Amino acid sequence: TNSNGFICDLELTNLFKEANLPLPGYKVREIIKKLDRNKDNQISFDEFLSIAKELKGDDIAKSFRKAINRKEGILAIGGTSELSSEGTQHSFSEEERYAFVNWINAALEKDPDCKHVLPMNPNTPNSLFTAVGDGIVLCKMINLSVPDTIDERTINKKKLTPFTIQENLNLALNSASAIGCHVVNIGALDLREGKPHLVLGLLWQIIKIGLFADIELSRNEALAALLREGESLEDLMKLSPEELLLRWANFHLENAGFSKINNLSSDIKDSRAYYHLLNMIAPDGSKEGEQRIEINMSGYNVSPSLNQRVWIQCESLFKSTCLDTM
Repeated sequence: TNSNGFICDLELTNLFKEANLPLPGYKVREIIKKLDRNKDNQISFDEFLSIAKELKGDDIAKSFRKAINRKEGILAIGGTSELSSEGTQHSFSEEERYAFVNWINAALEKDPDCKHVLPMNPNTPNSLFTAVGDGIVLCKMINLSVPDTIDERTINKKKLTPFTIQENLNLALNSASAIGCHVVNIGALDLREGKPHLVLGLLWQIIKIGLFADIELSRNEALAALLREGESLEDLMKLSPEELLLRWANFHLENAGFSKINNLSSDIKDSRAYYHLLNMIAPDGSKEGEQRIEINMSGYNVSPSLNQRVWIQCESLFKSTCLDTM
């Protein structure tokens, strides 16, 4: 899934395939319609498992859990919500956790209010889930993504008690919702206890909103280079951040002689497109004081799982050096 803690129709179709129970599209839509209480076209992971059990008994749920556990770099934990039935599991990627730790360490490196939990050690499994437990890091990340969303004076920073921590976490959740995050079924206690799938899902939404905020013509005039024949700037301004990002990626991939991608999910999961993108945007040393960076393409043809790990490493390396170019 896309780590937001919920499952859309396309993801649900793929999950049933993983569980050896492929369903036609109309049947998947009927299932979502039946369980989608708030009409947002997505269901929770727990609801998916309950459907699987109804359709094919415990065997299908067991086979799905086995499929999850076979994924390299995926950790499975027991069901943690009230909806979780006995024996259910949630999963999260170790590489995802590792990347988030490095991202937050760099983003809040100079913030004195976070010194009590930062920097986190990316090799310590629970460091991230512990760090967000008092709500301060979450509030800071929200303000990084959408400046001035939270009045800094309302964040409890000193002499924290269970009550003030609860206030911070509620503030973070309400503010996350205000900037567009999906926080249904996520409570302050979930964050206080550091439930991995919920913490990672919320963090990814916050980070994504911040990253996408700059993908608009008014903030980045260089995006005008993405205009196609017959288009006007008004046409470009109508595109969503996701559509602009996809067009930007294909602009560079086409110049690199690589085939275009149609989405930012399945078409890039083998990480090969990333190699070409990094090679196109890497500093070439032509500017004064700029260090030339060579992209090692030797891993281009290795297994997809290794490619994904290589990309995580490259992302950390390029985060500071290529941000303006990207």
